[in-house]
Amino acid sequence: MIHYETKKVVTMPRASILTSENVARAASELLAQGKPVTNAAVHELVGGGSMSTLAPLLRAWREEQRKVTREEIEVPDAVMEQLRDLAMRLWREATEEAQAATDALRRDMTDMRTEAERQYAELLDDLRGVEAERDAAKDMLEQVKASLAELEAEKSSLSEELNKLQAEQSALQERCGMLEAAKIEADDRATRADDRLTEFFRRMRAETGGADPGTGNPGGSGEGKRSPKSRG
Repeated sequence: MIHYETKKVVTMPRASILTSENVARAASELLAQGKPVTNAAVHELVGGGSMSTLAPLLRAWREEQRKVTREEIEVPDAVMEQLRDLAMRLWREATEEAQAATDALRRDMTDMRTEAERQYAELLDDLRGVEAERDAAKDMLEQVKASLAELEAEKSSLSEELNKLQAEQSALQERCGMLEAAKIEADDRATRADDRLTEFFRRMRAETGGADPGTGNPGGSGEGKRSPKSRG
């Protein structure tokens, strides 16, 4: 027959984890996290213990918090007066600095606008001058072409002057070539001026937040922006 030997297990008493310090620490942590300080929440955060032991400890913590809240620190009138004077002085200085900065910024923006309008007027004058030269060259070319057509018509009926007219025709054709070259150069200058004006508007829109210089309208469709090519 087999005999089993049994041993007694002796359980040592555990130190209580529900101390006033642990409860106060857990309640303060819940309060700092913006969570409600309840018996169950403190019990869970502490990690166990008897609810009957926890309840009076938590009540004592709440009472201590109320005492601290009710305590008021009296500030002498002289100190309060100095604080008010300091606040007023700081506010006045901040207001003056802000006003000075605003005035400086307003002056800078006015100068920038004036300079932009001046450059715009100069570019517009240049563009109009180039357009006038192009139109003049175009008119002269039309006149030369008309004269050439007349000479061609008279060629058949004025055979006796054929040699003379042929010489005049050659001269006129050479002049026509020169005028064509002048027209091409004028068109090229007009194109470059148009590109400069387009770049100017692009920069001005970027600097003024999309406002058309001289009008203040976003996107800009001001007079004088029409391309020289569209007028030719």
